[in-house]
Amino acid sequence: MRKIWKPICLAAAVMMSLVACTTDDDASMNNGDVVYMLPETRDINLTGEQLQMRDNNNDFACRLFNTINQRQEQPGSTIVSPISVSYVLGMLNAGADGETRDQIMEVLGLGNDPAAINAYCKKMIDEAPLVDPSVTLKIANSIYVNSNKGINLYPQYQSDMQQYYSAQVEALDFNQRSSLDIINNWCKTHTDGMIPTILDDISDQAVMYLLNAIYYKATWTEKFDPKDTRDMDFTLPGGATAKHKMMHRKALAAYGQNSLCQMLCLPYGSGSYAMYVMLPNEGKTVDDVIQSLSAQGLERQLIEMYPHEVDILMPRFTTSTETVLEQVLSSMGMPLAFDPFNAQFPYMAQGHSLYVSKMRQKARIEVNEEGTKAAAVTIAEMRDVMDPGPRQYEKADFHATRPFVYYIMEMSTRSIFFMGTFQGEQ
Repeated sequence: MRKIWKPICLAAAVMMSLVACTTDDDASMNNGDVVYMLPETRDINLTGEQLQMRDNNNDFACRLFNTINQRQEQPGSTIVSPISVSYVLGMLNAGADGETRDQIMEVLGLGNDPAAINAYCKKMIDEAPLVDPSVTLKIANSIYVNSNKGINLYPQYQSDMQQYYSAQVEALDFNQRSSLDIINNWCKTHTDGMIPTILDDISDQAVMYLLNAIYYKATWTEKFDPKDTRDMDFTLPGGATAKHKMMHRKALAAYGQNSLCQMLCLPYGSGSYAMYVMLPNEGKTVDDVIQSLSAQGLERQLIEMYPHEVDILMPRFTTSTETVLEQVLSSMGMPLAFDPFNAQFPYMAQGHSLYVSKMRQKARIEVNEEGTKAAAVTIAEMRDVMDPGPRQYEKADFHATRPFVYYIMEMSTRSIFFMGTFQGEQ
């Protein structure tokens, strides 16, 4: 990243002398002062292998975001933390084997060496919070096991979770209401109250919960002045407009434009963290931008951005999202983890055949004149195929009084021998 930003910073020195001559006529909505908004990054030192893992994991982030966006029934604001999902998948991967492990590693994109994946996650967990003292970043992992199910983690798995993910491991009686409170309070504590709950109840069949929490708080390198924030028209999907609080300022900032969108960098703190905003060009949509995202594309965008004197309008906003991840990750290539008949997690708990029965993420972001707060909690619920426990079944009617489709399957191999439809006698 330093090689990318060195020419930008050099050009910025020249531009600073030019923008100092800005006249009052150039100013709008504020006093026309132009502030320095170019980041000075400090990289986490990654090995060559880890740099490739980072790129691949960024590809995972783009694919995850695109998949979630495509599954939205209606257009609306979203927030997701791909790296939070990555950490939970890393913890799952450490206990997986066979094709289940192969699928998790393929989707995650961090290579085929579980030990290297654990080491990469540890490096990010340990060092990402330290790169900028003006930015608060907290990462926490936890594993709660059901004491009523006789779950005993393999010593090696528990040791790996504590060593590489700094995971808190605790046994709870899932039949007690206090266990639900403990899990939700853990989420609330590790997200500074932004995600107060992750579970509404605990299933009788749950044997284990794996959780990751991320909390981020940072002020802009140069804050927006609240007195310059005002109500303005904001164009909604479909073309209608609505009044929205818009923040404003002029800044010397990294900016670029291509055939798809305009790009702006808004750094936090000393610049080790930044928000990159991609605004679709006229005739393009948010979906067009999301579908174009890839690790290589993001790197190309960085190269295309140069110092500009930018008149910035940004909305002040808050977004909260809950994402169901089972179908998302299955469609991305790892369905076996959620398959009770074929999932392979033999290295987690002794004497239990586990699968992921539920995976969720709650995330929230708040953006204002001061900066940004964001948090996410990702949770994976594990169940035991061999000990399903008591179930309550919903009632349903099946009245085959209209045309229907059928097939005949051999269950041990799940091979379909016949398929057909019945549409009534002629």
